[in-house]
Amino acid sequence: MAFFYKHKPKKFNYIPRYYDPEQQAWEEKKAAAGLDSKLTHEEQLRIKMRQKWGASRNEENKEEQRSKLIRRIVLGVFILFVFYFIFCTPVLNNIVGGLMRK
Repeated sequence: MAFFYKHKPKKFNYIPRYYDPEQQAWEEKKAAAGLDSKLTHEEQLRIKMRQKWGASRNEENKEEQRSKLIRRIVLGVFILFVFYFIFCTPVLNNIVGGLMRK
């Protein structure tokens, strides 16, 4: 009687793996130093790429920070100049007086 046949559920073949972050970090340090390590060639290449790209990224960040600082200083000086020009000179009185006369 195929009509009443119940299929058995498929088994989930999951094999748990043990991950030790300290051991992984140790292996990465050994590979970066050029010593014998258990990492594959592909993993060693990834480590080298991260190191090279990370160094250039840090240099770019320093340059970007410097340019942002210069921009902020210039903008601050400009804003101070505008406030001084508006509030400490008779220009504001002339503008308001001219608008009131009309």
